Amino acid sequence: MDWKTYEETTKYIYETLGKKLSVKILGHGSSFKVKGKSGVKHQIDILTSHSDGIHEYLTYVECKYWKDKINKDIVMKVKEIIEDCNFNKGIIVTKCGFTPDTEKYASFVNIGLVVLREPIEEDWEGRLKTIVIQVHNHVPHITRFENIVIEAYRDFGGQIDTNKYFYLLIDGSKRTIHDYLLEFESKLQKENTLNEITEEIKFNEPILFQDASGNDISKVIGIRWSGKVDVTTTTNIVDAEDSICLMMKIIFENKTYAISKDGEIRDISK
Repeated sequence: MDWKTYEETTKYIYETLGKKLSVKILGHGSSFKVKGKSGVKHQIDILTSHSDGIHEYLTYVECKYWKDKINKDIVMKVKEIIEDCNFNKGIIVTKCGFTPDTEKYASFVNIGLVVLREPIEEDWEGRLKTIVIQVHNHVPHITRFENIVIEAYRDFGGQIDTNKYFYLLIDGSKRTIHDYLLEFESKLQKENTLNEITEEIKFNEPILFQDASGNDISKVIGIRWSGKVDVTTTTNIVDAEDSICLMMKIIFENKTYAISKDGEIRDISK
């Protein structure tokens, strides 16, 4: 991340958090300037507005993508711009924090301080950094399958594609083996038995067994299968450190937000 991306990210966060309060972004970027009472134009990183229905309130957000902590000189500069441009509020956003004198002076002149940075180890104190989720799945499993054949027209090696082969029923309609299997699996799921059970379907008269092309395979007097429910455990590890891209701490309000890589902003204040 460079300073420009940092500024764009800050704009996005304030724009997103402010939607419920009808906060609008009036301007931002290196080319955005506001002329003060002095006649001097000031470059403004981000300028937001919101209204109570009667008055419009302007907030000036100054972004500092610095490697060092912000000193009180920056607060004094922001305060002067606020007064010259007749803004209502000022906020300084940085990644490395503020000196103690800066925090004390900013509190005195009512300028907000915000730390926006990548997560560090202390951010996880009192929170779950890694969440392990185990899901136990009860899956019906066919253990054995066989046709009770009285006349075979061709050998298919005992390997049956349940979606391909059909039973030709007496009324002329067709059902795949898969249809029958789904009914049996549904029964297994409902009974939720871990023990193997066997089910047999017998026809009143031999049924012609065909494939999807209408070729005769065999005549069967019934089908038999066995199955049970297998329990499988799926373990998912959710690593918050990998999913959270940035942490934002609003110092004087004691608010903490987590910003995910897909742009979701969550309040995780203690």
